[in-house]
Amino acid sequence: MSPIFKAALIQLAPEPLNPTSNFHRASQFIREASAQGADLAVLPEYHLTGWVADSNALTTHALDWETWIQKYQSLARELHINIVPGTIVQADSSFKSTCDSTKPGSLNQPSLLNVSTFISDKGEILGTYTKINLWHPERPHLTPSSLSTPHTVLATPLGPVGILICWDLAFPEAFRALVQQGAKIIIIPTFWTASDCMVEGLRLNPKAEALFVESALTVRAFENTCCVVFVNAGGNDDDGPMGLSQVAMPFVGKVKGSFEGNEEGLRVVEVDTEILEEAERHYKVREDMGREDWHYGYSHGRK
Repeated sequence: MSPIFKAALIQLAPEPLNPTSNFHRASQFIREASAQGADLAVLPEYHLTGWVADSNALTTHALDWETWIQKYQSLARELHINIVPGTIVQADSSFKSTCDSTKPGSLNQPSLLNVSTFISDKGEILGTYTKINLWHPERPHLTPSSLSTPHTVLATPLGPVGILICWDLAFPEAFRALVQQGAKIIIIPTFWTASDCMVEGLRLNPKAEALFVESALTVRAFENTCCVVFVNAGGNDDDGPMGLSQVAMPFVGKVKGSFEGNEEGLRVVEVDTEILEEAERHYKVREDMGREDWHYGYSHGRK
């Protein structure tokens, strides 16, 4: 496996509740990424529907989640590219058989899960992750992953990969749970807006959320000697998703070619994973976590 791969950051600006149009634009970006030699294409959280705080509207589309996953599998096979199709809201598997799917609010509301999937360049599903740390407006509408279901590292053609989603970035414990299993690359589909800190935060610093994201990504890359692939939604609305999609690495910080703004578009970023090995040789974070006398409640490479 080459230590260098190309990651395509697809900063899509989704049309609310229009998955057909959003998929069409996403697939065009993926085709362009493949033509530029990308090995991995990553889309934002909620890229098919945008974030809409309406359980019935989300349910209507969540019942059809398998259709979109299959479309991405076909695209991955055709283009020989690994794809993380952001997140797709899924209704629990038992719901279709117990209610009229044309009337999502007619019976008991299904559990809605915010799920990210890793699809290999052969079109195979290598694993999924369901968001654990829901952002406050999501909580009335979505069900978090059970805390009894641990973060899991996926064996992929790019190496050991972990997936987190958006607000998970705020929790270093999530990264440690993946790093202790050997994750070298952590992918984070996101729908993060410039106004998430509300009026009080904006009054103190109009760019507070950008500061949060840029700082946290850099710190997570350094403190875990890992590569972080962060892909946010874009758009022209100052109150909407703020973009800043990027690859963050130890030593380097934001890798050249990453987004600086919130414009919709595609960036193909070259990632040299040898930097991770050099960072570990320098900082020895993983080595320390693997010691028998490691003094925190988690470890790397030890049960």
